[in-house]
Amino acid sequence: MSWPKLWLLKLKISLRSALKVFRRPAYIVLALLTTLVASGSILWSLNLDLLRYIIFEAPISALAKVDFFFDIYKGVYTDFSSAQSTLVVIFSVLFGINLALLVFVLKHRGFKAIPKKSGAGGFALAIIGGGCIACGTSLIAPLLATFGASATPLIRDLATVFTFIGSLLIIYSIYKLGAVCSYIFTSQDLT
Repeated sequence: MSWPKLWLLKLKISLRSALKVFRRPAYIVLALLTTLVASGSILWSLNLDLLRYIIFEAPISALAKVDFFFDIYKGVYTDFSSAQSTLVVIFSVLFGINLALLVFVLKHRGFKAIPKKSGAGGFALAIIGGGCIACGTSLIAPLLATFGASATPLIRDLATVFTFIGSLLIIYSIYKLGAVCSYIFTSQDLT
């Protein structure tokens, strides 16, 4: 069998096994909640002081605080460029899927079976790519200024690239976790 066919077969098996995990409603709920938390982390990373004030100090009701927190999801396409917004949404969904698969693998195989590096690396790149001034762009801007690149549009474009790279790392992590799920389904007779 040629390597492209072998690779496609591995991809098909991994994807099929990952989808099999989501036949269980608990993993769908976990993926959805994680998607909201991941996108919230990326989007709110620009305004951590405001978020802290609203949660802990603002004299408003709990319902108003929750409404304020979820308002950012409504405005994701107005605050960022469309490419960056789309990538943040895609990354967040992929991150939710990745975490749900990770929990499934942990539950059935433990820490030994978990693919290393790509999940955490993807999240770190997505935080930087989300435009986090405090935790990402402020680290990159001085490095770029050293090389003569000081334009803000370049930094925004670079943030989009980081989010894309983070998404690729998460896709790879999902692929590897899907392969582990395949092994779990075949070895433990789970349906």
